[in-house]
Amino acid sequence: MKNIFRNIVVGAAVITLCGFFCGWCGPVMAAEEGHALVILKSDMLAVTPDPLKVKQGATVIWINEGTEPVSIKIKTKVGIACKNPVNFYADIFGYYETGQILSGATASICFIHKGKYEYEVKRVIGEDKPVEKILPASIVVE
Repeated sequence: MKNIFRNIVVGAAVITLCGFFCGWCGPVMAAEEGHALVILKSDMLAVTPDPLKVKQGATVIWINEGTEPVSIKIKTKVGIACKNPVNFYADIFGYYETGQILSGATASICFIHKGKYEYEVKRVIGEDKPVEKILPASIVVE
C-alpha cells in the first residue's frame, strides 16, 4: 500500500513539473506501467482521451485538479475490480460510482475484464445558480 501511494505521489509530481516547465501537459499519462492518469481540470470541455485505452489489469486514476468537486459514474457493468477501488463504491449489480471527489483528491479503479466501459464525469459549477455539467467518456480495456 505504501508503494502504491508513493507511485501516485511521484506520478502527480511529474505531472505538476511538466505543467510548470512546459506550460502544458497532456491530460493523461502513465504513472507507471499498468496505470493511467486522467486529469480533470476546471475548464475541461471534454474528458480526453476518449476513449482511453489501457491493458487488462490496469488501474485508471482520476485526479481532480478543478476547483469544484466532481463525481464519476461508470455506466457499463464492471463486476469485480482487481484491486480495492479508491473512492469508488459498487452496487449489488457491479456498477461503480464515486461520491464527491474534492479538489486535489483522486479516485481509482482496476479493470479485470476486457471491453469498452462507458463513464461520465459530473461537475456542479457555481454556487448561487449551480449548473450541472456531465461529460461522457469511455475506457477500452485490451
